Amino acid sequence: MLPLLRRILFGRPLASRRARHERLPKMLALPVFASDALSSSAYATEEMLLVLWMAGAAALSLTLPITGCIIALLAIVIFSYRQTVHAYPEGGGAFTVSRENLGDGFGLTAAAALLIGYLLTVAVSIAAGAAAVASAFPALQEHRTLLCLMFIALITIANLRGAKESGALFAPPTYGFVAVILFMVGFGAYRYFSGSVEPLPPKDPPGELRDLSFFLILTAFARGCAALTGTEAISDGVQAFKAPEAKNAAATLAYMGILLTLLFGGISWLARVLGVTPVGSHGEGAETLVSSIARLVFGGSGIDGFYYVVQGATALILILAANTAYVDFPRLSSILARAGFAPRQLANVGDRLVFTNGILVLGLLAGLTLWIVKGDTHALIPLYALGVFLSFTLSQSGMVARWLRIKGPGWKLYAAINGFGAITTAIVCVVQFLVNFESGSWAIAIAISIMVLALTKIKRHYDQFRRELSVENYEVREKLNVRVVVLAPRLDRGVAQAIEFARTIAEPEHIIALHVNIDPQAPSIYRRVVKRGPNLEAKLQFMHPAAQRLQDEWATKIKDIPLTIIDSEYRSLVAPVIEYLDKLIEEEKLDKAIVVIPEFHAAKTWHNLLHNQSGLMLKLALLNKPNVVVTNVRYRLSR
Repeated sequence: MLPLLRRILFGRPLASRRARHERLPKMLALPVFASDALSSSAYATEEMLLVLWMAGAAALSLTLPITGCIIALLAIVIFSYRQTVHAYPEGGGAFTVSRENLGDGFGLTAAAALLIGYLLTVAVSIAAGAAAVASAFPALQEHRTLLCLMFIALITIANLRGAKESGALFAPPTYGFVAVILFMVGFGAYRYFSGSVEPLPPKDPPGELRDLSFFLILTAFARGCAALTGTEAISDGVQAFKAPEAKNAAATLAYMGILLTLLFGGISWLARVLGVTPVGSHGEGAETLVSSIARLVFGGSGIDGFYYVVQGATALILILAANTAYVDFPRLSSILARAGFAPRQLANVGDRLVFTNGILVLGLLAGLTLWIVKGDTHALIPLYALGVFLSFTLSQSGMVARWLRIKGPGWKLYAAINGFGAITTAIVCVVQFLVNFESGSWAIAIAISIMVLALTKIKRHYDQFRRELSVENYEVREKLNVRVVVLAPRLDRGVAQAIEFARTIAEPEHIIALHVNIDPQAPSIYRRVVKRGPNLEAKLQFMHPAAQRLQDEWATKIKDIPLTIIDSEYRSLVAPVIEYLDKLIEEEKLDKAIVVIPEFHAAKTWHNLLHNQSGLMLKLALLNKPNVVVTNVRYRLSR
């Protein structure tokens, strides 16, 4: 049943030779890598207006100038990243560029900033998608957190099915969103210039008015820079493209920049000329900016129902925009893992030729984040862009260092391009930190520092691990002094097979059968006193009747291996065994003690619930014993 369900959800396993066939053409790569950047146009303008509106309706006149500055910054970033794509066709993005040219510290800082940025990408995209759904259906406002968790589960499963399948799945919603928003902008412009729609009258902002200060303008600019998040994704995943990888990635990056400019600029222009302002994010009457614009543009136009098409397309792209992070977070994690800076499990490729563990980790962390903030987009936006712009800055600085080092053809021009990009994004990064400090940017800075420390500790562990396992200056001995200890809870076929196995790895005189008497009725005077000598004889005093019966049966069936019986005064199996092994290793100066644990495997899974799992507990307890080797011999029951 479980294999069938797994196949239905995730599809059939793919052979490794299929890896090249799973690479993406430009038409599928755009929705996979650019859905985050394109979807940010649905909320970037709203975040900018929420800040400007604090200074009154007149301050909204700065909407278009600030939008123009952000679009100019977008052009700088995309032009700079095109250089990165061509210089590093193997991918890796900011981490690879920074580490190679600036050192491990800067590389890990870029990686930590990106990983946190990808996590927030999922959280913001899913929360914004849930907000779009709740705007169209207000009854769902109080269930937004549940909606967010459901959407995360769906997109996690979709990505576990493989990159090519997720690309084919996400392409229609992505291109549909672009077409729908461009149609809304065009239709809105037609209605505005034809006079068939009246701009809304100016509204007073909720709350107390603030002065239009330079700091407020910078805050609006910083919040609007959410439109740039996700633009680095293509440089991280160049190897996911079909050949020629770098050329296709650079072209896709350019297409993304053009589309994002049209979408973000068009929404900002419509909001300004039609006088649309945000209506809040929670509670009764809450509505997103795109929803308000669509309601005004299509209301009374004869195609009023197209409003729901806009909302549906917006909700889909916002939810599926998380796919960008689901592609890049696991890929970056795998690069870190292969370099020794992250757990090795993150480098494992799953059945569907994707980094399954990274996808699952991202889904769990994003779900926890959304549950903590209760699905509130505006609580996440101030935290969103800091890490992204920090990685922008480090990546472009690394490229400058690279051009200065190799000095190839045209290096001065390329260094100037990347240098200008580094300076610009560094300024924006500082602005992001300062204007969003009270909203939590300090927490992101601390989180990045903690993650860099954790990645460094992991690398240190793996380096020490390799040094200790190295065979350099290690002499392999021909023979070790070992004893085999077979646990014998009773004498049955399972224990008999364990004894047979023990005989294959040691001579009988090196094998010990050990029984722990945990009978709560055993009087404390019943003791087993063992004195070992060359002939392996044992003297017995005051034996419990049940133990005596086991001893007699043992002597009849298994004559070459003596049975040692110890009482457990506190009815524990683990503690007496560990104590016995410690004494045995010390007294006989053993190199290793091999513990053989007989286990029984029931034919039906639920039957295992009816049996003791003491063998499992003992194995866990012996894991940290340096001179103990544990093996289990299974006896499978037929029914």
